[in-house]
Amino acid sequence: MPVEQNQPCELLNGRHLTQEILSIVFGTQQYLVIAASRTNIDNAERNINNMTRPNFLIVGAAKSGTTSLYRYLNQHPDIFMPEWKELSLFIGDSFGPLHRVKKPSYYQKAFSKVQHQSAVGEASTAYLFDEAAPKLVKEKLGPIRIIIILRDPVSMSYSLYNHQLRKEGEVLETFEAALAKEEERRNDPQFKTKCYGWHANYYYYRRALYYQQVKRYLDAFGKDNVLILLFEELVAEPLNVVKNAFQFLGVDDGFVPEIKVHNPAGSILNIPAFWKDTGLFLKTFQFVFSKNVIKKIPHLLRNIGRKPPQPIDAATAKKLRKKFYKDICRLEGLIEKDLTAWKS
Repeated sequence: MPVEQNQPCELLNGRHLTQEILSIVFGTQQYLVIAASRTNIDNAERNINNMTRPNFLIVGAAKSGTTSLYRYLNQHPDIFMPEWKELSLFIGDSFGPLHRVKKPSYYQKAFSKVQHQSAVGEASTAYLFDEAAPKLVKEKLGPIRIIIILRDPVSMSYSLYNHQLRKEGEVLETFEAALAKEEERRNDPQFKTKCYGWHANYYYYRRALYYQQVKRYLDAFGKDNVLILLFEELVAEPLNVVKNAFQFLGVDDGFVPEIKVHNPAGSILNIPAFWKDTGLFLKTFQFVFSKNVIKKIPHLLRNIGRKPPQPIDAATAKKLRKKFYKDICRLEGLIEKDLTAWKS
């Protein structure tokens, strides 16, 4: 059924109810209820049902093709996704990703341009790793559809490290040093507040332990509502993978999107068109006029002229693959996919 455009909020004592409605929808306690007649409150509550909210999410994993998949899906005329990924509203971690949307009002604005599209979604890789996310998503959005795309854990962890080194705040110049430092970082309360960006993006090994992360979503939403894809299949046969996703979302699978690589590992700058979207503009404004933009400049300057990352050291890859082996075997049984290639 087509999604109706958002309806204007009713007026309450001369004020718009936008914030109050959002506090009801998302369960926040940020706004106070203004005294009003029962009629106006009833009207406001009825408008909640007309507000556009996602009915599917791409939840990760990080560095596993989520940006490409997100762009392919967003080309479909019956699918709407906001211009900027990683809204990350529904996580339990109080620190959270650096660019996350912190206010339900900003989150809602990201979907303000939905028109006729029947599939409305967003992509936030933090949702897969954050333990509280599946429960929060289900509480706030209901029994929606979930898409998970996974990548060989050795390749994923090394790619995440290079992303952090080139674009974020990683200061350790070797992958091996960063792996050795991981547990110390995880157990250091100050690291969460002092590191640039989300602390979980520095847990290169832990982020690639997929079994429990995937199981949380299967337990919360059920097997029929969770689509699990593989990065390697997206690279090898992108049109088949995208067609599978179209079928899962109930849209015309005959549509053929333009296929190209998005968010490549070697890129340092990736600036979305924030001037084209209200929610995206607000999110960009929030970032630019915060201390985070000042913190990021030294990292960007440090990486200007840096050469593309080299292949992972063979000995490091072998050691990691051995550590991931048990988790891969458990995941293989859970998702009923052959992951032999990840084991050797």
